[in-house]
Amino acid sequence: MPGFAKKSFLERMKLALKDKEELRVPVLIKEGSTAKKMIVKIQGDLEIEKMPESQKDLQSKMKILELGLHGEKSVQFELMNSFTPLHVLHDLHLQHGEWKAQIDFVVITRKFILVIEVKNYYGNIHVTEQGDFIRNIMKGRKVVFQEGFYSPIRQIERQTEVLRNLLQANGIVGNKTPIKQVVVFTNNKTILDLKKAKKDIQDRIVRVDGLVGYISKELKKSSPVQVLDNRMSDISNFLMESHTENEIEKTEDTVELKLLGETVEAMANPVVEQSPTVLGLEEDLRRFRKDKAAALGNKAFHIFSNQTLDEIVSKQPTTLTELSTIRGIGEKKIEEFGLEIIGIIQGQNSKD
Repeated sequence: MPGFAKKSFLERMKLALKDKEELRVPVLIKEGSTAKKMIVKIQGDLEIEKMPESQKDLQSKMKILELGLHGEKSVQFELMNSFTPLHVLHDLHLQHGEWKAQIDFVVITRKFILVIEVKNYYGNIHVTEQGDFIRNIMKGRKVVFQEGFYSPIRQIERQTEVLRNLLQANGIVGNKTPIKQVVVFTNNKTILDLKKAKKDIQDRIVRVDGLVGYISKELKKSSPVQVLDNRMSDISNFLMESHTENEIEKTEDTVELKLLGETVEAMANPVVEQSPTVLGLEEDLRRFRKDKAAALGNKAFHIFSNQTLDEIVSKQPTTLTELSTIRGIGEKKIEEFGLEIIGIIQGQNSKD
């Protein structure tokens, strides 16, 4: 590896005999630079660019970069305030043979090396029994949008293999050194649903406020190695020398940018959470519609459509005159069950 002086077996033995365990606090070995450089470049482009559409595109890209950087900063903050002896390397670009990897964080501990992938996504994340990742966008209790996305577990497994092969091929660590991996979700509005996920996946996903707890728990487990100060520095120095500033493309970049872009948009235009009264009214109206349809031998939408239901919930009419202004509610429906609908609305409002 250019710039890295590989030590002989005898030199390593001498260092091992002199090695100590004096480090008590985290040390930031490498700070992230890629996103910051790209933001600076975009800021320069914005000063030159005059076309409104191009400016809008550049501003959107900058917000996406800032969002990703914000998530990584929150992880760095947790690591640097963990009161644990760690070496922290942020934003590493590594290559071993033809294989490349961009790693958000590599953390060197006394007992293992940890690879961290940071995700700052908007929406509720559900992981299936098969290990598929599904993102749900909610409006109240309803799923209004759903899509799958590239598994961050598969992503971090690939990154870990590149790191492992690079370290072992250069004699930096042996095959007994554990290299663990964890995906950290940093958006505090995101709900993680891991109930159906396999335990192997559950164990590798945490929220940012649980990261230090995860590391502490793993450090309490037995390990085949004990990494002292000089060994930590040896590994860190090698990774610093191996890092390249060249931008490494990721196969999931298109999806990553799409998800981050939607997160930026959602933060700018947040969905207003529905109150318990509104949610209760919606449930009562759905139940009424179902029962009424069953009694008349009709389909539920013949009573009133989902669009009509949403408008009733939104406007909450309290008189028959107000109810008649709702699309889909004509004179016949007012006569048949108008008073019942008004009664449902008034009943929910009386619970406030």
